Amino acid sequence: MSRSHTGTGSRPPSDHPHPRDERRELDLYDLIEMIWSQRGMIIAVFLVLFVAGAAASFLLLNKTYEARARLLVLLDDEDLTPGAAGSGDGFIIEQVMQSESEIMNSETVRRIALENIGPAAVLPEGGSEALALRAMRQSFSVVRAPNASVLIPVLEADSPERAETVLNAIVDAYLEYRQVVLTGDGATGVADRRLQSDQAYTAALDALDRFLTENDITEYESDIAALLTQIAALQTSLATAQSERQAASAAASAIAQRVAEMPENIDLYVESSAENLLIENRLERESLLSRYLETAPPVVALDREIAELEDFIAGGGVEGLGQRRTGVNTVRQGLVQEQMRLESVAAAEATRARAISAQLSAAESEISRLRSLAPDYRRLAQDVAATAAAATSLATQQAEAEARQSLAPGSADAVRIVERAFAPAEGSSLKKLGVAAAFVFAAGTAILMGLLRGYWSRHVGPGAQARPVQQRTQTADLTDAIGPMPSRVAGVPVLARMPDRGSALGRR
Repeated sequence: MSRSHTGTGSRPPSDHPHPRDERRELDLYDLIEMIWSQRGMIIAVFLVLFVAGAAASFLLLNKTYEARARLLVLLDDEDLTPGAAGSGDGFIIEQVMQSESEIMNSETVRRIALENIGPAAVLPEGGSEALALRAMRQSFSVVRAPNASVLIPVLEADSPERAETVLNAIVDAYLEYRQVVLTGDGATGVADRRLQSDQAYTAALDALDRFLTENDITEYESDIAALLTQIAALQTSLATAQSERQAASAAASAIAQRVAEMPENIDLYVESSAENLLIENRLERESLLSRYLETAPPVVALDREIAELEDFIAGGGVEGLGQRRTGVNTVRQGLVQEQMRLESVAAAEATRARAISAQLSAAESEISRLRSLAPDYRRLAQDVAATAAAATSLATQQAEAEARQSLAPGSADAVRIVERAFAPAEGSSLKKLGVAAAFVFAAGTAILMGLLRGYWSRHVGPGAQARPVQQRTQTADLTDAIGPMPSRVAGVPVLARMPDRGSALGRR
């Protein structure tokens, strides 16, 4: 833009650089000159671009209608008044309002609203649900003033009725959905998880039942306890049977020894006439005494006969005489019977001991088998217990969530509709803004193209090599015309001097 001179400002006579090495800077006059020289092309480019942009603005930019609603968020549960709504701490307000804005601007709220009104209410020309959601996402926004507890949902549409319908549907969906978020506590999600937990519990229980059926188990813990009790009882019974068998065998052996020492037959009685005669004489003496005295000759004679018979019998005179009867030795027979009874008892106890031993072996084998199945049973039982506990916990959560839903909304109902959306009476159009933007774009593009073309033609293209010599010569003449630049002016060193281009050219 300016030409600098150093030192005293005097130019040496021989300081003429070669014309091809000269590189001068472009100043404002050069730019204006290049623009003026390319004015025809600039006007043509400007007209083409401006007309195209203006036509596109008029054809593509339609009028839009903006519907607004206002929702008041109450922050004080004790004093539900608009004054209390804005009196809370700033951080709390920002936090709450940001949360409410995110809930209102969530995809779930738009989906609920779309389900309520249908895609045709959003896209009158027809379209899929995805296109309707995208249109709602692009045209909907939530604005609010800082430190204010009023949310302003805004929706733009191509018709006022559509803007009103869609925005009111979004507001209603927001009020419905925030109740689920804040007070529902995921009751539906808890119900779904409870259903899954119940299914898992049923599957675990079925697996445990199949395991018990396949292994012939009624109830594992009860069967183990019953087997342990049975084994203890069998061991007691086996010890009793073995002791009773041993006692019976020992008693039978002792009786057998006694029986071996006894005769099988014994004399039952011996009958002789001397003894009968003695008895008859004694009876006759008693009969005589009833008539005579003891000193009477018949009685004395009979006493003498009785004495002789007694002496005869006492002297063994009747041994081997008379009748003799023998029979089985009843004592030996009783001992033999007792021996046989004891032997049968011993045999029975031995059989009983063998049966008890077999039962004990079977019980021990069974309990060994059950104990080998303990890891699998524990795993299945733990699965059942864990799924049952999870189902119980989820059932409790579901009951609590349903109880909370059945109560009054309370603080979760702290949003009041100050103003519902109404069909806007006037719409806004971007056509003027589009025309202005087209004008700016066309003018800028045309001027830039003119500058590029002028620069090319003057400094880069063919035939642009002779001009620098003439310009350099003009610069030297200007220096000669204005004279050398002083080194200091009023005590201040001079670093550069800007010549008056018009006056210098006038001097020439």
